[in-house]
Amino acid sequence: MNNKIALLVTFAIILAGFSRCSSITVLRTKEMKAQSDTLYMRIDSLNLKILEKQATQEELLRLIRADMQLRFNEIEKKIEDLASGLSENQYRLSRLDEKTADFQKQLQAKLAAESLAVVSKSEETQKLFQIATSDFNAGRFDIAISGFQDLIARFPESEESKDAQYWIAECHYAKKQFEEAEKGYLLYFKQNQKGSKVCVVLYKLGMTYEKLNKSKSRDLVWKKLRDQCPDSEEAKLTKSRK
Repeated sequence: MNNKIALLVTFAIILAGFSRCSSITVLRTKEMKAQSDTLYMRIDSLNLKILEKQATQEELLRLIRADMQLRFNEIEKKIEDLASGLSENQYRLSRLDEKTADFQKQLQAKLAAESLAVVSKSEETQKLFQIATSDFNAGRFDIAISGFQDLIARFPESEESKDAQYWIAECHYAKKQFEEAEKGYLLYFKQNQKGSKVCVVLYKLGMTYEKLNKSKSRDLVWKKLRDQCPDSEEAKLTKSRK
């Protein structure tokens, strides 16, 4: 009897222990489930944030791509405009080159014509001068005067026309028309004070004054000759005639 009671007590104790263990296990299970739920909630929250950031980044990338595409389009448009402008400029340069070439041809033709005209003019003035000089040397003074006057009238800017005035005075001097010779020499000196014949003109003008019995005018002119052409043969001749 005592043994049965002891077994019953022992069994009761064991049942009580199992009951206690079961309660602890249930509590721990509930605690672990709560922690697990919290962890899942945190994971869900992180996933949501990650998804939101991904969406934000994708939107940002989309905007960047759209902006880059817009810029590329603008650049392409500018390149097209530049290419169009370059083509237009090349066309204009080509036209300008053509016009320049035409102008150069016209200018060369004009210069060639002017050069021929100058040569022709020079040849004509020289020919007229030679003819009039030949008449002077042959003693045909009136014809020579007419020839020199024609040369001056037709080609007043030529070098030959300057000397022609001297030779007109020489014609009058040779014809003993001293007053006309005086006018001719004075006119040459007035128009060509640095001409090639200034020294001889001053000398011949003094000789003309001598023929006209104007000794004072002669002396003044010869003094000017000696001052202006001190080393000339004409100046030396005046010294011997004092």
